Amino acid sequence: MSARAVIFDLDGTLVDSPAAITRITSDLLREMGHELPDAEIRATVGKPLEQNLAQLMGLEPEHPDIVKAKTLYRERFGAYVRERRGDLLYPGVREGLDRLRGRGTRTAVATSKTLDGARKTVRATDIADLIEALVGDDMVATGKPDPEMALHAAGLLDTDPERCTVVGDTVGDIRMGRAAGMATIGVTYGVGEEAELLASGAGDITDSFAEVVDLLLRENP
Repeated sequence: MSARAVIFDLDGTLVDSPAAITRITSDLLREMGHELPDAEIRATVGKPLEQNLAQLMGLEPEHPDIVKAKTLYRERFGAYVRERRGDLLYPGVREGLDRLRGRGTRTAVATSKTLDGARKTVRATDIADLIEALVGDDMVATGKPDPEMALHAAGLLDTDPERCTVVGDTVGDIRMGRAAGMATIGVTYGVGEEAELLASGAGDITDSFAEVVDLLLRENP
């Protein structure tokens, strides 16, 4: 039987980036004439960048201002990640991933970032060696909460969906995992609130990455 696998979200689950995403997006939108509350911007974290910008700016995705905003955002966020590097990880992430890999657990990331953006982030934060597979939003026809991304990750890891667990901080992550027939763990240290994660069907809820690892190893001793 194939080894157990874990499919992690990236922003808000492994990488402590929601506050930076909100700040960078807010500053960028203000420069382009769109003043929005931080809460409205933060609520979009975990969804594809183009979709978020179009929603927040009230424009079609192909509008020149969206193209400009995407370019500027990626430049600024990339610079931020390169500056912070491993410090951007939530406490215990690198140690926890290393512990999982040491126990034979296979690991993937499924993110609403593009594949290129995901690669840059895991490399800059020094966890690329602990993640076996990456699935970006641009690799699938339909993103979260559709199960396609999770199922694609399971395929890359050569692991049956029922032997996979999805770990994420948003309703979209949990719904994706459940739709794919996978176990789910919701984390409350990112964007999502405990009540909404439970309502979306999370099998377990935790407020620390260390406990995520404990839960995973308890399920797969």
